[in-house]
Parts: sequence; structure tokens; C-alpha cells
Amino acid sequence: MIGSRLSATMISALLLSVLGSSPSISDSAASMPPFTAHVDMKTFMEHVLTPAAKVIWSVNGTMIDAQGEHDLSPKTDEDWETITSGAATLAEATNALMIPGRAQDAEWNSYVKTLADAADRAYQAAEAHDLKTVAEVSDRLDSICASCHRHYGLE
Repeated sequence: MIGSRLSATMISALLLSVLGSSPSISDSAASMPPFTAHVDMKTFMEHVLTPAAKVIWSVNGTMIDAQGEHDLSPKTDEDWETITSGAATLAEATNALMIPGRAQDAEWNSYVKTLADAADRAYQAAEAHDLKTVAEVSDRLDSICASCHRHYGLE
């Protein structure tokens, strides 16, 4: 048991020293550009997250006009493409929520992951034209967003 622990420790130390001195690994980490938030959180929410979420929310919507009530759920390939794009945008935008300087505290990334998982689920469902699943995610998005907003006092 002690011999196997010692071997594992020695192997780990050797591996770390090799990886740390590897020019390809250390050079690639050093050459990565820094991530920069270009807009404040309110602007990011207003112009990126909310429009993408609204696309997903719309699948459960209806519109009433002079001609009557209209179901807003997707019916054509073009409608589905709009839902797919909104879900993909929301899923990818969650990465921007984790840019250094945007994270509010240690719990931030767990809120972001919950949103990312839901957006990814909506994206996969939209790709498959699965209205039931997109509608379920649409219903959950409101509580996901509200929970984070309540915790961080975001308006």
C-alpha cells in the first residue's frame, strides 16, 4: 500500500515537472489572449442574454390582435432555426458570464452552469424540433433567471 502510494506520488511529481517544462503547453497558456468584458453586466443582460432568452420564452407565447389569438410556437423550419439560434446564443453567452470581473462570488458559476445546462438542453431540443422539451426549458428559464437576480439583486 505504501509502495503504491509512493509510486503514485512520484509519478504525479514527474508528470507535473514534464508538463510544466513542456514548451508547447506553457507557450500556449502564455499566448492566450486575456478575456475582457466590454460592456457592464446590465448592458450584457439587456443586449445579449435577454434577447436570446426571449426567443426561447416565445415558444409558450400567444399573441392577440384584431384577427384573434395566435400561437407563437414554431411551425416552420425558419421558426425552428430562430429558436435554435436563440438557444445557441444563450448557451454560448453563459461563457461570457464567467469572464474574470463578471463573477460576483463563489456561487456565481453554479448559477451560470444551471443557465448553461438549460440553454444547451433547449438548443438540443430545437435542433430536434422537440417543442415539448423547448417549452419545458422555457418554463424553467424564468425561475433560473429570477433565482440569480434575487440572489445578486440584479434588475
